[in-house]
Amino acid sequence: MLIIWIILIFLILIMLGMPIGLCMGFTGVSYFILSGQEAFMPMLPNYVFNGLNSFVLMALPLFMLAGEIMDKAKISDRLVNFANLIVGRMEGGLAQVNVLSSMLFAGITGVALGDVAALGKIFIPAMSKEGYDKPFSAAITASSSLIGPIIPPSIVIVIYCAVEELSVGGMFAAALLPGLLKGLGDMVIVNVLAKKRGYPKRTISAKPIEYALGLKDALLAILMPIIILGGIVLGVFTPTEAAAAAVAYALVVSIIIYRNLKVKELPPIIYSAAYSSAKLFFILAFIGIISWVFGFEDVPGLIRDFVLSHVSNKYVILLLLNLFLVFVGMWMTEGAAIILFAPMLAPLAYSVGLHPFTWGIIMIMNLVMGLITPPVGVILYATADIAGLSMEKVFKAILPMFMMNIFVVFLLNVFPSLTTYLPKVLGFID
Repeated sequence: MLIIWIILIFLILIMLGMPIGLCMGFTGVSYFILSGQEAFMPMLPNYVFNGLNSFVLMALPLFMLAGEIMDKAKISDRLVNFANLIVGRMEGGLAQVNVLSSMLFAGITGVALGDVAALGKIFIPAMSKEGYDKPFSAAITASSSLIGPIIPPSIVIVIYCAVEELSVGGMFAAALLPGLLKGLGDMVIVNVLAKKRGYPKRTISAKPIEYALGLKDALLAILMPIIILGGIVLGVFTPTEAAAAAVAYALVVSIIIYRNLKVKELPPIIYSAAYSSAKLFFILAFIGIISWVFGFEDVPGLIRDFVLSHVSNKYVILLLLNLFLVFVGMWMTEGAAIILFAPMLAPLAYSVGLHPFTWGIIMIMNLVMGLITPPVGVILYATADIAGLSMEKVFKAILPMFMMNIFVVFLLNVFPSLTTYLPKVLGFID
């Protein structure tokens, strides 16, 4: 009964608009008071420290800094030009370029908002100028940005690995095929809608020399995620060392080779990465308290036993889990939701036979869909603002892509080998 009151306190604080980190802290303190265990109160600083006591978490600010550097250096322009050469002649050429650019850019920033900030202001006006309707332009930009948290190096995946104590390299490998499926799914939707609505495509053929020059311009940017993932998979780097190498690589490429970033521009970039990291670490610190409470009360076990005692069909349980995560994603950012719910739901997912890597990717892909849905859809509002449209118009236009996202998640639930094949090949799974 006490745990129900604790959950209610947490939900009330969330609805009142209190920051998620403080919600966890106040909820944890409330538990100690209501349960009469005030003797544990002096240990709260230890629980806060334990929430941050993970070597993997050191990689987060470094990955964020590397992404910020590459973003400010306008690497996106080179990726867009290269993507245009590859898919510009397909149906809905510029929209296809939008999606492929997001797939390439995902390997640099690792976050959806960075994708929208860098590519949204390029593609939405350009697509409108070429004859695409604005709602569709905003919708495909928003949907394709969700590839950012999936394709490595992903900030969200690093958070999940820190919370669940999983191999970052293994999770990165598990995310590759789902990330590509997500991108291909968007491209299929673009192709169908382009034929139906008569969207334009690039008609001028590129010469071989243009492909060579385009690849040369974009190669250094494309190599960054390959170096990071390859280094982790081959055992050359730990995830934290890989993140540090990514920062060094980004600095060399941006300042010395491309020369479109000056040293004097670095302080605001470092500040931005530090500020974003601090907000995330604030949440992670207080999860140490709430994790202790949930562990002490065996909340994950209670959830697992309750569901299994009422539902026996594996696919019904998976359906309930997926629906719950989509709902949570509509109200919370994916990072906060993972920190809070991953430890609670993982035992139930494992009990129906899902591998930890599979469940992690399914959870992330469900939660990121909340970025393009009301009422808290950050990406939905950002793209609507760039396009100068109402959120309702963009959301209506995004529904076909949203349904494709659901289909991709469905495939992962039914064919879990899509997430375990590469980790097995690379030796992360026996």
